[in-house]
Amino acid sequence: MKIRKEFIIGIIASFTLIAFYWGFSFLKGDNIFSKEREFVLIYDKVSGLRASNPVVVNGLNVGKVSYVDFIPNDSNARIIVKIKLTNNIQIPKNTLAVIKSDLLGVNSIDLKFKPSNSFAESGDTLKTAIATTIQEEVSMQMLPIKLKAEDMMASLDSVLGAIRYIFNKETQQHLAQTFKSIQTTINNLEHTSYGLDTIVSGQTSNLKAIFADIKMITGTLNENTDNINNIITNFSDISDSLAAVDLKATLDKVDGALLGFKEIADKINNGEGSMGKLVNNDSLYFEIEDASRELHQLLEDIKLNPKRYVRVSVFGGKNNDPYVSPEDKALKENKK
Repeated sequence: MKIRKEFIIGIIASFTLIAFYWGFSFLKGDNIFSKEREFVLIYDKVSGLRASNPVVVNGLNVGKVSYVDFIPNDSNARIIVKIKLTNNIQIPKNTLAVIKSDLLGVNSIDLKFKPSNSFAESGDTLKTAIATTIQEEVSMQMLPIKLKAEDMMASLDSVLGAIRYIFNKETQQHLAQTFKSIQTTINNLEHTSYGLDTIVSGQTSNLKAIFADIKMITGTLNENTDNINNIITNFSDISDSLAAVDLKATLDKVDGALLGFKEIADKINNGEGSMGKLVNNDSLYFEIEDASRELHQLLEDIKLNPKRYVRVSVFGGKNNDPYVSPEDKALKENKK
């Protein structure tokens, strides 16, 4: 009986150790009851990937991460990751192991299959990549908006600075005065409109009379439409007659006549011909003036002393005595 109790205790202790080992291995991502294949992955960064994180293919869990640590003596501090697959699915050699993160921040390795003629064996190293997280995607999408917002904020800051510089105390006072002037102008316009309303209401009878006169004028025009049409027709006939006249030939004749007058005037100005000599030679003018004056004196002398020029005999005889002017006679008589 005593031996039997010790045996039972040993069996229970063994099962306890086995369960503890299995639980510890499970937490590490190992499954001691299944045949596993192990693959090696090398990353520059793992974005928080840890052991026991799932390995999936097209959303189906096929294994877990079993090991995550730095590569010893690596100058770039790259990280080696080992995964163990519990599923018997064949893994192509060019499979890409991508680290992905869901909305809750749980990382996993997604195996992206690509067509290949051969399959990877346990212990092979697969190609790796890191998918962009939602946060990174949002950051990438928001980066242009962020840059534009920063530029806009800088511009807005400049505008606000300019506004603060413009709207100083003096400008504010001027604006207040301006608004006051605008209010005064509005009040004046209200008074003016009231005055206009008063004037219009007072001149209503005159406006009615004016509109009545306008109506009468339009009636008169309507009544004399035929006369107006006749006048317009006559003007049209006159314009047609004027259009029929050969104005060009007439103007050419006028130009020829004016050209002839110009040639005559040019000859007169140049002293050509009798008229030109008469116009341009002032000595002839003075000679004619002297001759006219002497002729006038001669006529006056003939009028005063006709006997000097004309001798009359009553009996037909000739008077041979020389003519003596009255002045000479008076002079002879004084000498006697």
